[in-house]
Amino acid sequence: MFARDDLAALARAYAGSVKAFKNADLALTRALDALAAARAGNNPSDITRTRLAAVEAERAAGIAWDESEAARRAYWRQRAAEQEQKVVAECVPLLMQLAAYQRFAGLAAIPPEHVLRHHLIAPQAHLEPSVDVSIEPLPAPSLDRADDEIVAGRPPLRSCFSRSGHRIK
Repeated sequence: MFARDDLAALARAYAGSVKAFKNADLALTRALDALAAARAGNNPSDITRTRLAAVEAERAAGIAWDESEAARRAYWRQRAAEQEQKVVAECVPLLMQLAAYQRFAGLAAIPPEHVLRHHLIAPQAHLEPSVDVSIEPLPAPSLDRADDEIVAGRPPLRSCFSRSGHRIK
């Protein structure tokens, strides 16, 4: 029962972090739209102010996405640990019993991993868990957009090559 409580707490943490990310994502989208409008207006002071706001919104959305991804992974890590405990509790005694029966029958001992190998290699049906925690990371198109649009207005970094491709000394 203790593990179920942990899973429920992890699922709640994930749901909360997803909600926080969606709010931060919405704020980032608004900031990027404001930056695009400021660039269209061609007013340098507006561009600077809105770009700084967009940078801050991008940082907040990135942190929120990282937190949701950490919560998602923690949930599935806990589920994996529970399954591993279940496999050990249920399968190891069966494999030990199988090895004993093989020994009693005078058969060559087959390592347990070889016993299961052909069953594990066979194509497995896709397991779609019916839970509220996503199996995939959250999509974050606004963060991708921010990578393109916030950087787009910055001057290029100083390069050690000229525009013609020759090294500058």
